[in-house]
Amino acid sequence: MSSSTEQIKEKLDIVDVISSYIKVEKAGVNFKARCPFHNEKTPSFLISPNRQTFYCFGCQEKGDIFSFVEKFEGLDFKGALETLANRAGIKLEKFKNENPETASREQKEKERMFEIMEEATKFFEKNLPKNQENLKYLEGRGLNSASITKWRLGFALDEWRSLFDYLTAQKFSKEEMLGAGLIKKAAQPSPEATAGKAGQDKYYDTFRNRIIFPLCDSTGRVIAFSGRAMKEDDKTPKYLNSPETKLFYKSEALYGFDVAKNYIRKLDYTVLVEGQMDLVMSHQVGVFNTVASSGTALTELHLKKLQKLSNRVIIGYDSDLAGEKAGIRSAELALNLGMEAKIASLPKGEDPASVAKTDPEKWKEALKKSEHFTDFILNKAVRENEGRNLTREILKNVLPIASFIKSEIEKSQFIKKIAQKMRVNEETVWDDFKKIKENPKHEIEQVEMGSLNLKKTSLERIMVGLVYLEELQDQKSPTKEKWVKILGQSRIEEIFDNYKENQEALIFEAEMHASGGDLEKTKADILQRLELQNLKQQLQRTAMELDDKNILKEAEDKIKTEIDKIQKHIKEINK
Repeated sequence: MSSSTEQIKEKLDIVDVISSYIKVEKAGVNFKARCPFHNEKTPSFLISPNRQTFYCFGCQEKGDIFSFVEKFEGLDFKGALETLANRAGIKLEKFKNENPETASREQKEKERMFEIMEEATKFFEKNLPKNQENLKYLEGRGLNSASITKWRLGFALDEWRSLFDYLTAQKFSKEEMLGAGLIKKAAQPSPEATAGKAGQDKYYDTFRNRIIFPLCDSTGRVIAFSGRAMKEDDKTPKYLNSPETKLFYKSEALYGFDVAKNYIRKLDYTVLVEGQMDLVMSHQVGVFNTVASSGTALTELHLKKLQKLSNRVIIGYDSDLAGEKAGIRSAELALNLGMEAKIASLPKGEDPASVAKTDPEKWKEALKKSEHFTDFILNKAVRENEGRNLTREILKNVLPIASFIKSEIEKSQFIKKIAQKMRVNEETVWDDFKKIKENPKHEIEQVEMGSLNLKKTSLERIMVGLVYLEELQDQKSPTKEKWVKILGQSRIEEIFDNYKENQEALIFEAEMHASGGDLEKTKADILQRLELQNLKQQLQRTAMELDDKNILKEAEDKIKTEIDKIQKHIKEINK
């Protein structure tokens, strides 16, 4: 283990780290929580402050603070290292080149890709002030210089190969540029692309003449770009995003997540917008828990990423028809994941960026007055329809939403509201609801994994876990030696062979049975019960020998003596 990881582990406690992400509670010598890595209602996730490890009985995830942050934040080891180092107040510069020989080829490739993305970001940043038209555009949209700097906005020059040439000078290869999505290969290069570039005529910059918004992972490392065209025409898309790479998966990446994540956790809700400009303006006016899907359709993976921090989301999309449809779809996905989804309504023709620019308080007020999605969709149907049209709208677009509601109480309340709005009997609405099939494209498998129900765990299993724990602490096990005296060496070896499972799980199970956290008392108690169990089995086997009709008198007396001896031993233990 490197000195950097050792220092971080010395400064940070696993319970403190994990409790900053999820709610934990005391459970004997350990702590328990609902696992953030799979859907469950009952806690099956245990944290050991003594061993500084965690284990989930439901999905079998396990590890230390580094593996938890890697999994929770969706980072590689270096990303988790940087996150925890910042938290511990440890500088990592001197650890940058530690143990390079142990780094895998894939890790090295990713590190190189992070380096090229950072270099490209710096290049774009330097270009922005060179053209006043770009700054005027951003200022016209309401952005101030602090926001431009904070979000590292840049500009891709209106040239075919400016970034390619710059990165080549920085010793990056064209293969690395292609892998990072920064350049493209031209099938038939244009004269402009090939002019004066003999031998380099097959490649051109992905982003040209665009305002650049860097997208980051949860630690703030740049993983992709989104470019806003400065000149729009039929052949040029308004926004252009990086292609998917080893760093960037558009179904998971959220713009602004690295900045917003701590505010989401603290405020216990997410504000979700569509575009980069919406996000930057929302943060500029103080709504720091805002993230953006960055021009791509919201996915379940996006929402699951947010759900780890908070189960509540307010959707603030554009007020046009496309924005409304996208908002409804996003709310349905959130509802189906068991999240609380609200819709923020904006004036017609407005978006979060325009509202935040003209009147920041109006944007904040829209968030405060956001409606629960079920109320929003029902009120919208009633407002826009009447008579038979309303009935059709309710059956087609409103009632099916009840299928997404996980809580039976909330589902009943929604059905009741529909009946009241329609002025019909509640049972009639229920009858129609039963005929509606769930929309398969929104189905998400919700599996309740095993929780901490350890009552049926065998004494043998608990003892194996206690022995493992003892060996972990002392490198030897007096408890195992005592158990050998009860059952014999061969039987103990057979038992341990039967429990060739994850030691971490067995240790956590054993600790859960500790009486008031007293492991020594638990060991003594279970050893006594195991000995009684063994004696009773011996007694039963010995007594059965008396049933043999051909038994000799001498053998019968010997068996009775043995039975008396066992019974006496049982009485001594039970005293």
